[in-house]
Amino acid sequence: MTKQQEQIDDNPQSKLIRIPLSEALGIKKGVNAIIGSGGKSSLLKSLSLELSQKGSVLLTTSTHILPFSHCENICFSDENISISDENISILNKNALFSNENVSSLNKNILTLNEKILLPGKDIHSEEALENSNTLLQSKVLSLWDKSQNPILCLGTLETNGKLSPFPLPFSAIEQMADFVLVEADGSKRLPGKAHGRNEPEIPKESQRTVLVFGASALHKPISEVIHRVEIFQNFFTPSLTPDTLLTKELLLQAFREENLGDCLFVNQLDCLTKKEAEELLLFLQKGLGKMVCGGSLKEGSAHPEVLLL
Repeated sequence: MTKQQEQIDDNPQSKLIRIPLSEALGIKKGVNAIIGSGGKSSLLKSLSLELSQKGSVLLTTSTHILPFSHCENICFSDENISISDENISILNKNALFSNENVSSLNKNILTLNEKILLPGKDIHSEEALENSNTLLQSKVLSLWDKSQNPILCLGTLETNGKLSPFPLPFSAIEQMADFVLVEADGSKRLPGKAHGRNEPEIPKESQRTVLVFGASALHKPISEVIHRVEIFQNFFTPSLTPDTLLTKELLLQAFREENLGDCLFVNQLDCLTKKEAEELLLFLQKGLGKMVCGGSLKEGSAHPEVLLL
């Protein structure tokens, strides 16, 4: 047992051990992908705060993500847009920026004009692309003071206030920080999700993929708690009805059907009793044959409780 595993649960009969979140999930240096539903953004925030004690952390997406309020955000704009009054309103509505730090974000907008291509070169050539990537990479690093702010969120600004993928390949992005955490899935803020044909969008550079699920979905109608519920229904024969209550048995079958992620993190365990949480994690780990851990990633928690079997 490592020093970080010395804090054992008060109950001597418990199978649960408390260890740091990044260690429990096996997060490695380089690119790591977060998929699923029920707490991806909260997991990204918690992991970034923990990992920033070990090195620089870059948050980004292969799909869409909201900017983070706990770190700097550097945004690329391929439409030469800035933070307009309309965008400020959207960002404030998302409760992510005050008027003060919106103005500071405005300084960290990279426009298309700043993505310079070498003069006289075919802009579609491999040489031009490589140099363009290098220039854009250098521009970001010149704006990022890692010693003062070890966590950075990087993306392309959209008019709705969200961020889409940054215009650099992940092979270049992973060179910019010790740890790269990628939100690689969408979920419509529901605790559970079934994945479409082209989901999730996991970068090929990813060394670790963490699947997230929100325990608040259990014992509720699947139509109320599962994103893309029609896909979820068809995992079963006969197909489930929308008012079917989600049990741990149905959840396990769906996880097996999709077979996604190197490990599973069950969020929102505070919705269950201690005994229920332990039984759920043990049931899923035995059924999936992969690492399963869980906890409660409540907003604002820099060091959430993490339980590992």
